[in-house]
Amino acid sequence: MPAKTKRSGVKLQLDSLTPQAYKQMAKKHEPSRPILKNCFRAFLSGGLICLIGQAIQEMFMANFNMNPREAASPTVAVLILISVILTCFGVYDKLAQWCGAGTAVPVTGFANSMCSSALEYRSEGIVLGMATNMFKLAGSVIVFGVVAAFIIGIVYIFLGHGGGHI
Repeated sequence: MPAKTKRSGVKLQLDSLTPQAYKQMAKKHEPSRPILKNCFRAFLSGGLICLIGQAIQEMFMANFNMNPREAASPTVAVLILISVILTCFGVYDKLAQWCGAGTAVPVTGFANSMCSSALEYRSEGIVLGMATNMFKLAGSVIVFGVVAAFIIGIVYIFLGHGGGHI
């Protein structure tokens, strides 16, 4: 299958192109990524999400006389709720485009990905559309979390750090 290139007008045989030659050609035409700028944006946005979470936790502690441990669960719930609301209005995806990995790492990124899946497949019904496709992503994360917690618990028991206190 001959193809003309825009620059030289030379015909290439794409069928005879080796995988290594294709990778080299693709890498040569790939746009450069502003790694430092992306890292700064991720750091800034992830830190801002954590700052908002800390402010919400402080609000629960001040207004409802909770200690930090008691305020942790409602804080996470509020962050998830904010993430889901922003996802439903299409705002979270625009923020994530600018922020990059900073929005993907905290719990808000996980809530966004589950909500996005639910919204995408809502036309197929609640059970066969939303629920099954939403938990395709969440299932792997939940399984990894449970297995990791189990392994860490076993390690703590063998090291003598766990099991005796509640």
